[in-house]
Amino acid sequence: MTGIPWQGLGKLHTLHQSLVVRQCPARNYGLVIFAADNGISRYGTSYYPPMHSHLLVDLHLRGCAPTACLLARLEKEEIIVDMGLAHPLPPKSIIDHNIRPGSRDFLQGDALVAGEVIAALEGGRSIWEEISGRKFDILGVGEIGIADTLCAAALTTAITGLSPVIYTGKGSGSGKAIARKTDIICRALKQRRPDSGSVLDLLSRFGGLEIAGLTGFISRAPEQGIPIMLDGYVTSVAALLASLIDQRVRDYLIAPSQGDEAGHKPVLNRLGLDYIFDLNMNHGEGLAAVLGLSLAALVEDFYKETIDNNADFNGLTRVDIE
Repeated sequence: MTGIPWQGLGKLHTLHQSLVVRQCPARNYGLVIFAADNGISRYGTSYYPPMHSHLLVDLHLRGCAPTACLLARLEKEEIIVDMGLAHPLPPKSIIDHNIRPGSRDFLQGDALVAGEVIAALEGGRSIWEEISGRKFDILGVGEIGIADTLCAAALTTAITGLSPVIYTGKGSGSGKAIARKTDIICRALKQRRPDSGSVLDLLSRFGGLEIAGLTGFISRAPEQGIPIMLDGYVTSVAALLASLIDQRVRDYLIAPSQGDEAGHKPVLNRLGLDYIFDLNMNHGEGLAAVLGLSLAALVEDFYKETIDNNADFNGLTRVDIE
């Protein structure tokens, strides 16, 4: 077996190794999406109408969103958690942990009060019990929340103390929105001095409820012993916040892709993560996570069926393979 050129598989082999270390077969996986609205969306930095994230959730529930289509083809489950949609959907179709109808406009004051942040963190943590019957061995995470990339950029700016230019991208808006978003963050930071080491204070200042729910959920990965496949920028920021709660979180994270969002790579660097692929995506909503999960399952099948259980490979040398 030593003759097989593992290095030729590149990041696929790295992915396999990370799953082996975590004793994860990547067979039974699913996606958990946290959804909420954000008052800061009223400033028009997104293509989508403010406080209408339920419309995006509805696309998932009807199987029309790209993520939902891919999961249906893979015959895998999508679990959607309402942490704070302004327009709640029928509770039978989602997990209802609605704290309030969206976070507040953080340019006018704090996005959430401490009790709301605590409730959202605990709501995210409690999802593990609510889905325990599925026996997942790895889980992907995603989010739906208009303007939550703006919340994420404000959070990372506050955590690092660096310029918001580093962490602010176009999100679901156009490139013209970047300057507007940067200005909003700068103005908000002039009004308050968040504690960069306090998850409670950071989320109180900037929100959002979907990020808080994600943070609580991810923070329990070490306790559950289950790896988390991140999605894009927002889920990575939630993972960074979760790592402030429990440093062990970093050992359970897998980054599928580098998204087309300015702050994503710097946040992955702070988490000590490399990405598997780069499709220049800026979609969010768990799509990269599902692609990563399907690739993880494919890689494990390859190693188990094609190599580990195939006697024809025994005794081959590098010269034989080349």
